[in-house]
Order: sequence, then structure tokens, then C-alpha cells
Amino acid sequence: MLPEEPPPISAFRTRYEEERFYQDDRAAAEYAFALAVRLRSEGQIPEARGYAWECLKLIEALPPRSLDEAISDRQIIAGVPMPDYFHAGVVRSRLADLLGTD
Repeated sequence: MLPEEPPPISAFRTRYEEERFYQDDRAAAEYAFALAVRLRSEGQIPEARGYAWECLKLIEALPPRSLDEAISDRQIIAGVPMPDYFHAGVVRSRLADLLGTD
């Protein structure tokens, strides 16, 4: 059995924009993270870098007050497994190459 093809990136760009429009910055940060990872894997580094910085900006504005608040709400977005805990430190670590912090 062949592995399932991940959904198209365009659908998640739209979802990211919707989350930004509705001002759900946490969800927008999660979608930006997934987009950065997917775009990086497809060699679209400049666009991936933009989403990585957007993700970091959004998540830094929402620091968790407790460990429970840092737990990821979604397990997979855009075919990308999300980290168990989603906060600025994880974003910086996982996207270091795109953020120029490696």
C-alpha cells in the first residue's frame, strides 16, 4: 500500500490566512509552522523562511502561562507532525535553519 499523499500546500495557505483574519493567532502560528516545514521539504526556502518568521512572531506574542497551554492542539497539519509542545523555543529549534539561528 502506498503512503497517503499529503494535502496540497495551497489549501493550508488559505487556512493560515483565515486564521489570521479571524485573529486566532495560536492556530495561525501552527499553520505557519506546518507551511514552513512543508515548503522547506519541497525546496521552496524563501517562502518557507517567511512562514518560519511569521510563526515565531505569532508564537512569541502568545507565551504559555503553563506547560498545559503549550501542548499542541493538533497532531498533524498539512501532513506535518506537530511537536508535542508548541512554544517559541520549539519553533526556534525546529526551524533554526530557516530562521538563521543554527
